[in-house]
Amino acid sequence: MRHVESDEEVYRLWDELCDFGAQASDEAAKYCMRRLCTWIDADNAFWIGAIRLTSGAQARNDPMLGWRIGTINILDPSHVGGRQMRDGTLDTRSSDPGPTSRAMASGAGRFRVYRLLDGKLVDLNAFRNTAHYDRFYRKRGISDRIWAAFPVNDDTESYFCFDKYGEGRIFGEGDLNLVAQALRGIKWFHRHLLLSHGLHASEEVLTRSERRMLHELLSGASEREIAARLHLTPGTVHQYTVRVFRKFGVSGRAEFMSLWLTGLPKSGK
Repeated sequence: MRHVESDEEVYRLWDELCDFGAQASDEAAKYCMRRLCTWIDADNAFWIGAIRLTSGAQARNDPMLGWRIGTINILDPSHVGGRQMRDGTLDTRSSDPGPTSRAMASGAGRFRVYRLLDGKLVDLNAFRNTAHYDRFYRKRGISDRIWAAFPVNDDTESYFCFDKYGEGRIFGEGDLNLVAQALRGIKWFHRHLLLSHGLHASEEVLTRSERRMLHELLSGASEREIAARLHLTPGTVHQYTVRVFRKFGVSGRAEFMSLWLTGLPKSGK
């Protein structure tokens, strides 16, 4: 059931996301998921930053065509553990990442939205007879799911997924269209989410400490101010800053800040 009365509410959401600022991307993602869950009557949602680690012949021989989870942000982790979610979504540490994950990876490079029960992503009858469906859907009580994938560049994609729990509860076509409308026109937002985790066509994602430093750098504070705020020595803050800049492929603060105003670099792979 659609809970949005006009396009103005979607535009208002976009404005509200802008107000969070680059240093609060995770909070912005949760706010976005919470709003959309309310609009489409979803029970939970999660965001995935996906990265392509291989290409060419090597990717063709990979079950996920070279794609892996870089990070995941679950709206309500109490429903499912992050490790379990990672094991069952866009991951290939097992020999079979699941037909839905493979199907989503095969469409990389274009914006796409699907819902589980319309049968357009996978053969639903066959999928329901797999061990993957039993483990990651039936046992968790997931009755329907919407996927929305936004390609930010050749090697990074932003995924939003929404779940309904309970027998007989399904998403409608209007829900699918609303998710597409809300997430299609905000490339800057998907880019900020990926950048905030160091997912910018690089295999080196940021550590937790480096992410904390990234948020401080985005606040505009000097290294000395950051050191006082985090109770660290100026030398330690400088070391973290240099590591963050190196992972982003920049040489200084101005070049680093410009990444949030321009596009992500194309991968050379």
